[in-house]
Amino acid sequence: MKTREEILTKERLEYVRACRNASRESAFAEVKDKIGEAASAELKKLYDIFDEKIYIWLSGLWDRDCGAFYYSESARDTSPYLPDIESTVQALRFLNNSGMIRAGEGNYINRIPVEVREGIVNFALSLQDDDGYFYHPQWGKNISASRRGRDLSWGKNTLKEAGVTPRYMLPTAKTSDGKRSEHLPDYLKSIDAFKKYLDGMDITNNSYYVGNVIESTMSLISAAGEEYTNYLAEWLNSKNRSDNGLWEEEIKYSSVNGLMKMSGNYPAMRVGLPHAAASLKSAIFAVMSDERMKFVCEVYNPWATIVNVFRANGNAQENGELDILRRQLIDNAPALIAKTAEKIGVFRKSDGSYSYFKTMSSAISQGSPVAVPRTNEGDVNATTICVGSTTRCMRSALGLPAIPIYAPEDGELFFELLMCSSVVEKKYNLDYFPEKPSDEEELGE
Repeated sequence: MKTREEILTKERLEYVRACRNASRESAFAEVKDKIGEAASAELKKLYDIFDEKIYIWLSGLWDRDCGAFYYSESARDTSPYLPDIESTVQALRFLNNSGMIRAGEGNYINRIPVEVREGIVNFALSLQDDDGYFYHPQWGKNISASRRGRDLSWGKNTLKEAGVTPRYMLPTAKTSDGKRSEHLPDYLKSIDAFKKYLDGMDITNNSYYVGNVIESTMSLISAAGEEYTNYLAEWLNSKNRSDNGLWEEEIKYSSVNGLMKMSGNYPAMRVGLPHAAASLKSAIFAVMSDERMKFVCEVYNPWATIVNVFRANGNAQENGELDILRRQLIDNAPALIAKTAEKIGVFRKSDGSYSYFKTMSSAISQGSPVAVPRTNEGDVNATTICVGSTTRCMRSALGLPAIPIYAPEDGELFFELLMCSSVVEKKYNLDYFPEKPSDEEELGE
């Protein structure tokens, strides 16, 4: 088996760079025709930062025995931290969306090396409990509602994409006689309980937290039935402000973050945002904001919100204004892209990765420990947000075609690094997970 040094030769790296640049150049020729030379140049500057160091770092988080990725290097090196399904799926989807997995028939997960695919599938299966949810051995079942809801989505979607049947009935599924799962949360067992549950949420002051909980559990709400999604839409619309399209009075990162979380649910509810044009203006304001950033999602969320607003707009009377705003986006694209690149750069590390906070990874994800607190390092969540998710949403908002970040030859190099990876050996041992820093956010993308 080759060592990493034997794989990462000067000749091999020069080859993948040439393939990558050729792949990008053909896409940028089309981009320049759509948004102009100045905006295209700014976007190209951003892409030039994304090199092979990013995926070389990511390959080092693979645990071949578990068949999964760690969240960060501090987690990889320290017991009792273990790999998790969210980091694993985020890494896998990043590979696909960035152009590293070669095009072909079938789902992308079936176009990666068999050993890697089987490892990921077996890892997902190993996490499923007989109640249908997916639990990690390092965290147990005493986890937040958002952690449980997100891991349910990560686990079930991974198995579905791989064409593999779950070990147990999912809580979002119905029995053969059409009955709902008995493992839905108590607040989804009657509409009155659901109304009481929503009324207990402070959406007008903490819309990001509320939106995160709702988004993380949307599959469960949908499984409860149409009556529940209809009431959720009615409740959200009744509290959405007409002046700014938000659920809070002030336009700032946190309130736009709440819009991002909430607006992503509207297509599933089959309704449109009540004040889409105002929502869009607030999101564009956040893209250009000079407000002090607390964490990396404040770069990504405004762009994701813009995409969500266009998708969730159901008010035909606003279509004309939205079209004007989209044209304004394109007209101001050079400044918008440059500002985004500037913000992303704050979180970049010397090894090519990106951190959730400016000087450290997040020790907590949805209430569960994922990294040693206050470690100055990159993490999977932040890196995939900065390199993959933000650029993807920016392209979509500007109406641009896909621009590959990497080429399939980069992917071949990445998977070779995975196949030749050594067994993970812990360098440090802790008797328990340290307490999270008191100033940490824990919502994530």
